[in-house]
Amino acid sequence: MAEHSRLASTRVAVGDEPFEVKRDPVAQWLDWEQQANLVGFRRSTAPVQVDVVAVPRSDVEVHILPGAPAEVVELFLRGDRVLVPRHPLNRDPTVAFRDLPVVERWTARYTSSRTLAFPGRDSGDALFSLKLATDHPHPDFRQPEKTKLRAEAFDAIGWAWVIARIDELLGPIEGVVLVPEVLIVLAAGLESGFLLRDLRLFQDGHYYLPALSLPFVGRSIARRHGADPEDFWGHHFAEPVGRVKARLLARYGLWYETPNPQNLLVQLDRELRPTGRLVFRDVGDGDCATDAREARDVPWRRLVSDLRPETRTSFWAFGEAAEHSIAADVLERWYARHDAAYYAELARWFPEVAPPAGTALERALAHWNAALRSDAGQAAVARAFAARRQSGV
Repeated sequence: MAEHSRLASTRVAVGDEPFEVKRDPVAQWLDWEQQANLVGFRRSTAPVQVDVVAVPRSDVEVHILPGAPAEVVELFLRGDRVLVPRHPLNRDPTVAFRDLPVVERWTARYTSSRTLAFPGRDSGDALFSLKLATDHPHPDFRQPEKTKLRAEAFDAIGWAWVIARIDELLGPIEGVVLVPEVLIVLAAGLESGFLLRDLRLFQDGHYYLPALSLPFVGRSIARRHGADPEDFWGHHFAEPVGRVKARLLARYGLWYETPNPQNLLVQLDRELRPTGRLVFRDVGDGDCATDAREARDVPWRRLVSDLRPETRTSFWAFGEAAEHSIAADVLERWYARHDAAYYAELARWFPEVAPPAGTALERALAHWNAALRSDAGQAAVARAFAARRQSGV
């Protein structure tokens, strides 16, 4: 597979600062991914060749999940053989299929840690990414634990089916696109394999800004629209992220364990204006705060663990981007906007058990943990789902 064709860039004047934007949104997304994710690790952001081996179907466990695109699944499942790519930087001999002969070589781009993107030959090919087992996610950075994928894979499998079940009950979710894994292949009884994420969404003509790149280009994007960067991203990032995380909890009973900027993207139009939609990936990297895994006829009935807004996690590294860092006082104000939006969304879902108007943010979490465990809270949850059946919210 060859690298996605790179189209020309346009230079936009933002004050005295030139701001370069590629006309191809997929190429721009990849550049933004690498700009922030690879700082300090990569000497080059050039495409890399990925060796691919063919493994007997009996030697692997294959899990095809809801929404898996046939054209991508068929790329890997070849009759009685399954194609398994190998991470280019792995040096651990215990990673399965390391010594098999190479049958194909595909071109990829590094994004974050173990994950590589495969843009395909042209814009008509389905875009996907793979998380691959490796002890070296970066050339000079050894992490033996990154060879282990089984637990993460089964978390992703479990959540994929929970989300699909609840979407069937409630219709599409509003304001966010979830990008879960859709194909998982594991070496039989072992830890290694790969997780495939469907990225065709990024080929819809919109730009997608990885939140980890917000410190690098956020000021320029805001100023392009004549806006103050703090207020612009407070409105278009901090508040929507808080709101969507509360919506994921209210709807799916899920709190996101690592809603960090590597896993969040902001959808932009062709003029780089935020559209109001966010993209959340690594959905399997979460935990269940409710009985959603056991429930069947409703999304969930009761809270079983404390809520976790994970406020600061969603702004991780924003203050550690050298000259691009977001100031500490700005981050504090963004945290407050995030939390206010989070608790307001819970109140929109469950108004009967919301705290009184004017309740301080620092008291809101304790209130919701108690309220959703109460008899009144469980009744409010039941009423909310009855009202939202097929409403798409």
